[in-house]
Formats: sequence, structure tokens, C-alpha cells
Amino acid sequence: MGSYNGDFLSGEIDPDRKEFTITMIRNTSAYSVWNKEQLHEMYDELAKFKNSGEDSLIITSGTLPILLNRNEIEKLHEDLRAVIAQTDS
Repeated sequence: MGSYNGDFLSGEIDPDRKEFTITMIRNTSAYSVWNKEQLHEMYDELAKFKNSGEDSLIITSGTLPILLNRNEIEKLHEDLRAVIAQTDS
């Protein structure tokens, strides 16, 4: 298991189980475990959203909604790309 500290996401990567345990989104503590399929699904959805021309997006971390601006969406997308690269290896 290895730590990941990106611009937007932080957590623990388990390459054996192909999971990412999120411990921080933006600067907000969180706890969520995403498997390989969920990581790819979120990555694909963010790619679609980036191309939609919308300026903001709301995601939820447990019960806490987080409003993301375009720059934060880009950072989240890049962080997910890095996490996927480590879980797919």
C-alpha cells in the first residue's frame, strides 16, 4: 500500500486490491474506498463534464457536498489519472 498526495486528492493506494482509499478531498477530510471500476467511471465522467462547457460541479463526500470550479475539476481529473496509473499497474 502506498500514499498518494495530489493537488486535490489524498489517500492510500492498494495496488494488490486495485483500490484507492480517499482520506482528503480538497482540504476536507473524507473516507471512501473506490475500486478500479469506480476510479475509471469517475475519470470518464469528469472527462465528459470537462467537455460540456459547464463551470462547476457538485460532488459528495459522504454527506458533505463539495462545489468544484473548473480549475478544481481539472486537478481532480489529473489526480485520478495518476491514481489509476498506480492501481492499474
